[in-house]
Amino acid sequence: MLIKVAADNNIDGSLLIIFNNDRQMSNLNSRFKRKNRPTDVLAFNLADIKMKNYIEGEVYIDLQIAARQARDYKVDYLEEVVRLCLHGLLHLIGYDDLKTTDKNKMWKLQESYINKFLKRIPDGTKRRR
Repeated sequence: MLIKVAADNNIDGSLLIIFNNDRQMSNLNSRFKRKNRPTDVLAFNLADIKMKNYIEGEVYIDLQIAARQARDYKVDYLEEVVRLCLHGLLHLIGYDDLKTTDKNKMWKLQESYINKFLKRIPDGTKRRR
């Protein structure tokens, strides 16, 4: 799915996904975002030269938060991990979620990929929003 998302956005490069726990993510979030708490996903473009359609990215995923979110939103744990990986990639591509309008656009795209690639069968469970 991530390869398809990159292709759809004409993105080339490399992506490394690193799985962490709350303690490790809290340390990263404190160091790079000045927030002394864990977060579900952090994304960094490490390319020496920033080019429009090229990334050398790292996406950090907190698996403990993923488990809690999966339980809270009543979705499969693996689905939530995939969602966070996709969310990180979308940030690297240039999507942002600070403003409500940007967040809505990003989440709509994110969930369209999740629905398409996980081929959801309606089962009455609560959907992430």
